[in-house]
Amino acid sequence: MKATLRFLLWLIAAGLLLSVALVTWVNSLGKDDEGVSRPAYGSYTWVKPELAPGVPAPQPTPRGGPTPRADGYVVGSQGNDFILPPMPPERAMDIHRQDSVFANSKLKSCFWPGPKLRPGFYTTDPDDYGIENQMPDTMNTFVTAWFRIPAGAKIVVKGEFPRMRHWSFTTYTDDGIPRDALDDIDIEPDAGSFNPFRAGVPRDVSARRYSFSIESGEPPAKRPANTVYTLAAPGTAIGMHMRNYVPDRSITYLGSVAVPEVELHLADGTVLTGEDACAATAAPLRGKQVPITLPKAGWLAINNMPGSPADHTSAHDFAVEGLERFYNRTYMTLRSYWPKLALDSLAVEKGGFWSNKSTRYGYKVLSQAYGKVYVVAGKMPSTPHTWNGDPAPLDQHADMRYWSLCTVQSPVAGAPVDCLFDEAVLPTLDPQGNFFAVISRAPDRPSNATEACGVAWMEYGNGDGVPGGSPDYGSIINRHTGVNPNFKRSWFAVQKPQAENESMGEYLPYVINFREKAKFEALGCPVDKAKILAMTNK
Repeated sequence: MKATLRFLLWLIAAGLLLSVALVTWVNSLGKDDEGVSRPAYGSYTWVKPELAPGVPAPQPTPRGGPTPRADGYVVGSQGNDFILPPMPPERAMDIHRQDSVFANSKLKSCFWPGPKLRPGFYTTDPDDYGIENQMPDTMNTFVTAWFRIPAGAKIVVKGEFPRMRHWSFTTYTDDGIPRDALDDIDIEPDAGSFNPFRAGVPRDVSARRYSFSIESGEPPAKRPANTVYTLAAPGTAIGMHMRNYVPDRSITYLGSVAVPEVELHLADGTVLTGEDACAATAAPLRGKQVPITLPKAGWLAINNMPGSPADHTSAHDFAVEGLERFYNRTYMTLRSYWPKLALDSLAVEKGGFWSNKSTRYGYKVLSQAYGKVYVVAGKMPSTPHTWNGDPAPLDQHADMRYWSLCTVQSPVAGAPVDCLFDEAVLPTLDPQGNFFAVISRAPDRPSNATEACGVAWMEYGNGDGVPGGSPDYGSIINRHTGVNPNFKRSWFAVQKPQAENESMGEYLPYVINFREKAKFEALGCPVDKAKILAMTNK
């Protein structure tokens, strides 16, 4: 009996020591190395602009934030530290330009806290609401409203249809799994008004009012129009993204309309508006940073296990490979680190990282350990051309409503680095409609990686964004949004693992590892795109 007791006590003591050792090891991984291993180039926010000629702005971003170290390291207002990515080049079609972010930051209400995007545009504080940390696209804005709906009540949202490419509302779980959604084309306009996202309706129609409801619980069998549901009990804190894609001429992130009005209709018939409605629907995360859904400690541990590659990423060396479809976070993690455990049965459509029902994604993890210069090439699907504010009705026959390609940091940091969207890439397409995007760090940019030479260029970034993490990490995300049901070559068409090429054909983006810029520069100017396509066997 005594021997058994001693053995049990020994097991408990050994377990405690092992736990302490594990915690100590994980904590040591996250220590700042003071920039020893990180690249330091470019800037992490804009140079301080002038509000008017001769009138300097008080700060380079509307919400301010700490001054990043040379390698992008900052400590946020809540004590969390991150590595901010270098600023991408400012492009004419960008919604978030140096001359527009101050005006955009004022477009908010007590319910809608205003725009948020990648670090450096609205703030450099990783703990501030102004930084989007869930890998967004820089040609759209996610405005995140958090609220609670009292029992028997509903929220009514009223406003004008915006002047933009795509617009939607999606409710979420706390960890970023989509619940329910309402897309622009599905919203019935108010009496006497018109929905400019629908066939035959001029995009500049003047009568463009709408109203829709947000209700608790599950939708009924016969779903009412203009209603989005929380899929949760009354009183539950709910997150909801309002997505704003490609506003006309990038005048404002809201598409040149006002912030939607919000009313709370109570069970007894009372209607609250303005500050009263906000107070009655208050939730803890309103106007605050959305929690990151993956812990830094777990990310560091998984990339530093015994036998992990020296670059501490899940990337591998390759010459040419296609992007893979994203199904859910669990399957992506297994596929990246333990592929033998990534059973096909786990590749089910759950989404994650605040994804939405209208979009499907392809991705690829890269590493500077295997190459400094990558090229992504493939057939560009057709999309509407709206940025210039064309008043003609939205093209309903296009393959999809929106396409983009982004470089991003790790899922833990969640910051985009750089993005290209369909309309901005048009000048670089070849006669067959193929796109060519060169990805590198600015110091490694090939001299012919320019629009003048016929290709687009994107900033690779400076690693995974995690102190103590990998400076070599890089990742690509390709978005297909609002796909036409008649188009059968999108990410929606990929229904099983490793079926990307079979399902998407020439529309599958391929990544070519050029390794060094000299190899790409040998393609000349204009760039010999036929040689790039030959590498993909297209």
